[in-house]
Amino acid sequence: MVADCAVLLLPWFGTACALVVVAGVAKIRSPSVARSALSAVGLSVPNASIRALGVAEIAIGGWAALRPTALTAGMVAALYGIFTAFVVASMRGGQAAPCGCFGVADTEVGPVHAALNAVACAVGIAAAIAPPPGIGSVLDREPLVATSLAFGMAAAAVAAYLAFTAFPGAWRAYGAGQR
Repeated sequence: MVADCAVLLLPWFGTACALVVVAGVAKIRSPSVARSALSAVGLSVPNASIRALGVAEIAIGGWAALRPTALTAGMVAALYGIFTAFVVASMRGGQAAPCGCFGVADTEVGPVHAALNAVACAVGIAAAIAPPPGIGSVLDREPLVATSLAFGMAAAAVAAYLAFTAFPGAWRAYGAGQR
C-alpha cells in the first residue's frame, strides 16, 4: 500500500522539485528581485547570499528528484515550509509585497501563493514518509508510458510555475473588470 502511494507521489514530488530548481536558477540570474522581497519583510541580505540560496535550491531540488529519500524529501518540505512562512509574513503588512521566487519583479504574494507553497510542503512531507521512485524511473517504463509521464510532469511544472507567477495578476485583472 505504501509503495503504491509512493509511486503516485512521483508526479507531484517531481513537480515540486522542478519548481525549486527553477526558483534557484532565477535567484542566481536575478538576485535583486528576491533581495527586494526579503527587504519588504525587514531582512537585508546581500546578492551573494541570494545566489548561494539559489545554488542550494538547485542542489536540493535536483538531488531530491533524482534520489528521493526521507532526507531529500524532508529538505524539499523544509524549503516549502520556509517559503510558506515567508509568504504569510509578507502578507501581514497589508500591502502588496513582491514574491521574489522566480525572478519576476511584478509577482506579488497572496493567499493562493501561500496555499500552493503549503501544498508543495505537504507533498514533500508525504514523500519523506513514503519516498517515491526517482525521476529516472520514468525511463524504466514502456516508451509510450514514459513519454506520457515525462510530458505530463513537464506540463505540471509549467502549470505550477504559471500558477505562482501569472495567476495572481490574471485574477486581479479579472476582479478589476467586475467593478
